[in-house]
Amino acid sequence: MTTLVVSAHLTSWDLVTEDVGAVLFTVLFIGWALLPFAAAVAVAVSVYRHWRGGAAVAIVGGLVLVALTVGLLWSVLTSESSTAVLGLLFAPFLQAAVAGVTMVAAVCLARWRRRRQSRLA
Repeated sequence: MTTLVVSAHLTSWDLVTEDVGAVLFTVLFIGWALLPFAAAVAVAVSVYRHWRGGAAVAIVGGLVLVALTVGLLWSVLTSESSTAVLGLLFAPFLQAAVAGVTMVAAVCLARWRRRRQSRLA
């Protein structure tokens, strides 16, 4: 949603209301921008259900995702470059990578804790 606000700030709403193609592009773009957050929610649900030992990593990963998103959007908004808006197209790749690394780290930490507890028991 924030990406939509930034893109609306940087462009004109006339582009969105002109024709069906522009509306379809806008809807697809919003879906593309929200995809990493859907992945982050999937990571959180998976960690909560199966890998509770990695919950701390999932929380830190979520905070990193939010901080990264704010930083990326701020840099696009404050940039004077004409191609800075391209950052909105490529940001989901970086955001999805954060979600993936978070999942791997949470699973590794949870497995390590399980092994450690089984050795102590």
